[in-house]
Amino acid sequence: MELKGTNLQIGYDDIIIVPDIDITVRKGEITTIIGPNGSGKSTVLKALTRLLKTKKGIITINGDDLAKIDGRTLARSVGVLPQKHSAPPDFKVKDLAMYGRVPYQKWYERGSEEDERIVEWALKNAGAWDLRNKPVHACSGGEAQRVWIATVLAQQPQILFLDEPTTYLDIAHQQETMRLVTKLVREEGIGIVMVLHDLAQALEVSDRIIVIKDGKKYAEGDPEEVISPSMLREVYGVEGELIKLPGRKRPLLAYKEIV
Repeated sequence: MELKGTNLQIGYDDIIIVPDIDITVRKGEITTIIGPNGSGKSTVLKALTRLLKTKKGIITINGDDLAKIDGRTLARSVGVLPQKHSAPPDFKVKDLAMYGRVPYQKWYERGSEEDERIVEWALKNAGAWDLRNKPVHACSGGEAQRVWIATVLAQQPQILFLDEPTTYLDIAHQQETMRLVTKLVREEGIGIVMVLHDLAQALEVSDRIIVIKDGKKYAEGDPEEVISPSMLREVYGVEGELIKLPGRKRPLLAYKEIV
């Protein structure tokens, strides 16, 4: 599956955030969008998932116009986990995950055996099966993130969009989330598209990185080629370098000393 945006102009009301961008994401790989605050990363993500209407250009899924696909069909192909989410206070984890099956149900139907099986699969793949009877509001930050990812997984999307999935998580839960992301791509074949602020995480797990600066695509390609001293300097205004260590697949990112 391929989702492609061509000549996209995106903004809010009369304010243009992204004047013109081409972007393609695919099933089976991790694509990470990086860039400074306010550069347009989340705006692009919203447009690709139809949460925000584009002002110009076209977005297609396998050649079909995204704007003409009905909601249920789209939800079976694309899953979205925004930065902020909430659930009713009396919901248990399994109840929430079952909502991911709505695109496959008629309005009068309740969860079938097939739905139960897929919800179990989603919770287990997200590492949240042991939490299934726990109230959502009682979950820790890391637990809740796994639960919400499981809920979107229950849609059985081919591409999953995550907007800053490690924000507000401590380092242990950030690493846990990145391991889950990698597992979903490598073992389940799902495509992952993420917006990240942590460049070290992006370097570690991504197959492809897209850099956005001032609403425009600055660079796109292999993580080790895109994240470079010149990019850090020109996009973020910081000095840094990549350091290769024996036994590590990807280099480490080191910034210039603060003091």
